[in-house]
Amino acid sequence: MLMPLERLRSILELLFREGVLVGERDGCPRRTHPQLPGVANVEVRRAMASLRSRGLVRQTAAWRHLYWYLTDAGVAHLRQYLRLPPDVVPRSLQRVPRPAAPRPEARRAAAAAGAGTHRARPAGGDRLYRRKDEGEGHVEPVAVTAGQGVSQPPP
Repeated sequence: MLMPLERLRSILELLFREGVLVGERDGCPRRTHPQLPGVANVEVRRAMASLRSRGLVRQTAAWRHLYWYLTDAGVAHLRQYLRLPPDVVPRSLQRVPRPAAPRPEARRAAAAAGAGTHRARPAGGDRLYRRKDEGEGHVEPVAVTAGQGVSQPPP
């Protein structure tokens, strides 16, 4: 498909910037692409088909949309075609900085010192929610009736 180089360049710049491109499966040639004003959706699909046939993008289909993911060979090719420096990478390949988490040794030391974030236990300890003391040994079984769930033990 013939298209002006400005449109092809804008498609390839968006693909390189994001690393992923989405296009709707629509046969209407007049519908424009939502991220590229002035570029028809059909032109985006044809440009991606060309890159896909050369192995520069990977295509995935879901419902009425097509997703194109840039491969490593595609990154190298577009970097050369768009004349970009080697330190520029697509957003999909950039690492997101995570907040520094405390090391496991520091957490263990804080827990041993009692400075952890544990909840305080009630004054009665575990006995507040148990039916009988552990020393008595026998616990009454809970009766289950059909259709009613768990019932209270007999008095």
